[in-house]
Amino acid sequence: MIPPPDWLDPARPYLVGISGGRDSVALHHWLRDHDFQNLIYCHLNHSLRGRESDEDEAFLRDLLGSSLRSEKIDVTTLASEQKLSLETAAREARHRFFETCADETGTHEILLAHHADDQAETILFNLLRGSAGARGMKASQKIGTLTFLRPLLNARRADIDSFISQHGHQFREDSSNCEPFASRNRLRNEAIPLLKDILSRDITPGLLRAHHHRQELEDFAASQIDLADHLDPQGRIYLPSFRDLPSILQKIALHRYLRDQGTPDITSELIHQGVLLTDPGHSPSLNLPGGLRLRRKESRLFISP
Repeated sequence: MIPPPDWLDPARPYLVGISGGRDSVALHHWLRDHDFQNLIYCHLNHSLRGRESDEDEAFLRDLLGSSLRSEKIDVTTLASEQKLSLETAAREARHRFFETCADETGTHEILLAHHADDQAETILFNLLRGSAGARGMKASQKIGTLTFLRPLLNARRADIDSFISQHGHQFREDSSNCEPFASRNRLRNEAIPLLKDILSRDITPGLLRAHHHRQELEDFAASQIDLADHLDPQGRIYLPSFRDLPSILQKIALHRYLRDQGTPDITSELIHQGVLLTDPGHSPSLNLPGGLRLRRKESRLFISP
């Protein structure tokens, strides 16, 4: 397994998102092996697999004891009530749960077990749905009050499998990972293996390079703009100065604003419609994922119910 990155400090307290599956259990043991002691584990029981979900929680309780914070929620009902996909409802529920853990503990940095193969799936998924090109996850990402940290983002799934096998660590198998109801599952289990077969090579390194090149360009463009210069004292986008920006910087600034406000599922089409919203000749509001709206009023752009 890879060594901890320089930006991770064993002496600091961290939350750790843990499901009981192979990757998050590997993250737990990897952190312990590198002397991380001040850890608070956060597990959300989604109630998606009946008794299996409860057994996952029991397994983690035995593994982690009092360092585990857990909550149970019926994601299926939540998705139905809010007219969301199961994936989106589960993600939003986890985010709210993590925020609660952060508020109660005063620790707002949370470690997640995403690895390089997860990154490749994310890049391909975003590329295919037109979500701002070959965008992947960041090793450090601030959303609202939380900072998500992904220390294993450069580790391959094979490295994690070897680590688990070599040390005989026990974990829980999530049977739903093999079911084709989720688009990410189908990408992982069907599309990526097929692409590997067609191209006769591992496609993950190429996807990671595409993300890296895109990130370099985005970082350069982002360095040309300070979002704070285009916000009013209440944190709303001030349109007179925002409209003076070149189109590409408007898109970057709006994406950053929506991301910082915790907006999920930000696509390139959403950004396009959001930029159009700055024109007084267009509608003054736009529906956002998660049930909120982006509104234009009195030369300001802001998010409201």
